[in-house]
Amino acid sequence: MKSKPGLVKKLQIIKVVTLITLTLLSVVLFIMLITDEEAIEAIGDHPRFLALMIVVWISLLISFASFAIDFIVMKRHYDLTKNLDELAFLDKLTGLPNRFSVDHMSEKYNTREKMIHLGCILLMINKLDEINSEKGREAGDRVISDFCTILESVGHKYGMVGRNSGNEFLVVIEDCDRNIMELFLGDLQRRIHNHNTISPEFSIEVSYSSVLSDTIMADRFYTLVTDVYRSFDEKAQTLY
Repeated sequence: MKSKPGLVKKLQIIKVVTLITLTLLSVVLFIMLITDEEAIEAIGDHPRFLALMIVVWISLLISFASFAIDFIVMKRHYDLTKNLDELAFLDKLTGLPNRFSVDHMSEKYNTREKMIHLGCILLMINKLDEINSEKGREAGDRVISDFCTILESVGHKYGMVGRNSGNEFLVVIEDCDRNIMELFLGDLQRRIHNHNTISPEFSIEVSYSSVLSDTIMADRFYTLVTDVYRSFDEKAQTLY
């Protein structure tokens, strides 16, 4: 279950308001005591009144200390829940949004109106099983990591990039048309070619398919995803 750091923020605001109120009351009380001669005389004449004032000030100090501890605990809780939320939605190996993030997108694109001008690209690394068997799992992970670094650096300018499973990567682009999709694929092709020139021992070859929601009249996100997988099986193209 996704945590709600927003609740912590609201509690922090309440604590701040309460702390400011206590501070103002303490300052007003202190000013009244040092400026009111009768109060000063009463304190001198009545030890019980002095004891009461000491108890009040001790209570205020304890309250201040309690608020300070609460702020520290809430800050740590906020940082922890934020990190947990990020870990839950990020792939461990690549740092890309994972399957949970892709599933979460279905909640956003859940009507025909929200699906208008949405582009989806499915990419898979070719011969990954061969790389793992011939060069070892570490080499396979290196190829995946290098590809994801390239994919994220190119894709973030266009839309959301996610790792849907072990060797399945999705790029989702809003306000997309065929020209934008070709621009993305061209940028990705150049980066992959540069990588392969510099690191031929970890060369990358990728198959892909692309679909525009407007061409298939998709009314749900998974309608688009299903179609891009079908398109991949029928007519995948290659980048290298």
